[in-house]
Amino acid sequence: MERRDFLMKEIENLTHILSKLVSKVSGLKAVDFEVIIKEINDDLSSNFEFTLDELISSDKSIILEKIEKRDIINVELLPNLLSGIIDKIKELKRENDYNIDELSKKAIIIIEYIDAETKTFSMSRMDLKKKLQGK
Repeated sequence: MERRDFLMKEIENLTHILSKLVSKVSGLKAVDFEVIIKEINDDLSSNFEFTLDELISSDKSIILEKIEKRDIINVELLPNLLSGIIDKIKELKRENDYNIDELSKKAIIIIEYIDAETKTFSMSRMDLKKKLQGK
């Protein structure tokens, strides 16, 4: 029972971290860009074992290997975070800093993994996937 409580606490903690990152991205301003991206990279690195740059340059098998270790609840937040980052990169005209086409492809890989794992249809995931395919 203690192990289950510990795991639930860890899942909730990571969910909180990812939710916080999503909200930070939505309020991101040009002057804060580098600081927030560094914070996102630090949190991604410690919780998912990759940074944005590593995600962009990784192939599908490496991404799947890293996200398979995580609870699906937390993995479901990643595409939203990545989509928010892509939107801000475009809004702040920082496309030269990050390959948003590759970042979009990686978010789609994660969405497809979620679809396969959960075996449930999600309109919001489908909409997000279409949005990312349009980038």
